[in-house]
Amino acid sequence: MDIQDYVRIVKERWKLVAITVVVVTLGAFIPTLFTKPVYQTSTLLYVSSTQPRLATYAELLTGKKLAQRTIDELGLDMTPAELVANVKATPVPELLLHVKVQDTSPERARDIADTLSAQFVSMMDELAATDIEAAAANKDAQPPQVLANPGTAESGYSITMEDPDPKPARVSIEQNATVPTDPLPTSENRNVVLGLAVGLLLGIALAVIRDWLDATVKDRRAVEGQIGAPLTGITPDDTELSRGVVDMSDATSPLGAAYRQLRTNLQFADAANPPHVIVVASPSPGEDSDVTALNLGVALAAAGQTVCVVEADLRKPLVASTLGIQGATGAGLSSVLSGDAELADAIRTTTFDHLSLLPSGPLPANPSELLGSATARTVVATLRDRFDYVVFAGAPLLPVTDSAVLSAISDGALIVARYGKTKRQHLAEGADILRGVGATIVGGVLVGAREGTRGPDTFREYLQPQSASTV
Repeated sequence: MDIQDYVRIVKERWKLVAITVVVVTLGAFIPTLFTKPVYQTSTLLYVSSTQPRLATYAELLTGKKLAQRTIDELGLDMTPAELVANVKATPVPELLLHVKVQDTSPERARDIADTLSAQFVSMMDELAATDIEAAAANKDAQPPQVLANPGTAESGYSITMEDPDPKPARVSIEQNATVPTDPLPTSENRNVVLGLAVGLLLGIALAVIRDWLDATVKDRRAVEGQIGAPLTGITPDDTELSRGVVDMSDATSPLGAAYRQLRTNLQFADAANPPHVIVVASPSPGEDSDVTALNLGVALAAAGQTVCVVEADLRKPLVASTLGIQGATGAGLSSVLSGDAELADAIRTTTFDHLSLLPSGPLPANPSELLGSATARTVVATLRDRFDYVVFAGAPLLPVTDSAVLSAISDGALIVARYGKTKRQHLAEGADILRGVGATIVGGVLVGAREGTRGPDTFREYLQPQSASTV
């Protein structure tokens, strides 16, 4: 996949991408609405010692023993672990400790910080007293140390008592905590931005996966790969004209331009032996093969060619009704094939110059047999001699064999695929059916293509007036 494929996927599945972005962003933003604001205050402790161990003191400040003493003093409804999680002690060279406390209540944050610091000072005093008592007891138990001193008059030695005073650390509160007035900055904006980014990436990923799992055809490569023939034409998505006739007189119509391109490609499909009798059919019902056949006939007639569009779907004909003609009543193709009417009497004129219509006629009980009969071959030969082009609007290929039988006695078949509806497997099966009867596949037509598949908008852009450039 290249960058154009990703752009196409995002354009086609923008709703999925948008919904994913909204859901993920809301999922990141909503929890912040229910999060209580957090306040932070701090105290500053001074450590007086000949050998200060600030890192050790910081560990004591965040210990559970000191936290329990603070909880007991303030009567807090929390565990030591919960209190410790909101306390941070940072050594500040050389003899300072910075104690930060966070809480959802500004007053409680101040009380915890002050009480914690006071309890730490008290605990250090207790430890210092214990160390002094232990040092004194140890001093009384040891004999005096004799140090050599040759300067004495009596014996040349003097007895000196070593003083092992430990000089324990003393801690004092240099700065008490204050009641914080503003809460800490929340991560609301960061969460929204992160949600947007994650949602966009996730949405694109889901769109790509959804497109990968989609079994329908949506581009030239998919159609050509399944039918084994070139893509002869692509018509843009136009819901207003999907069941009607294209106005070929409108030079600004992208749909008209698409059918003119189809006409040109068909005329040059085989320069040595261009097809003049063509069956237009789709793999399944509801894929607009009848509309495609009719508008192809209109496009050929607009170029001055005599054209006869044959309503060859003898089960569910739709072409005649599109032109406002009662095709199922009166003489038609079925009447001619069954010997009930002459071909000349069954052909109807239309409001379009050079365009005639052979309607279906009364619906027969055996369409496949009629279309595969010798009479059908004679009708095809007669129509070939009378018109420059004969376009059969055939029945779907997969449910019935009508179009396959008809394609075997024509110059070739155009397989119509509906964008986002025709499945790749069905398209391949339809092509196999045609090859199975020895029919020639002239090409494929992708109808209802959305923006980015072919670029119908490029036609509009070409016709748009350009602003005059300044020289």
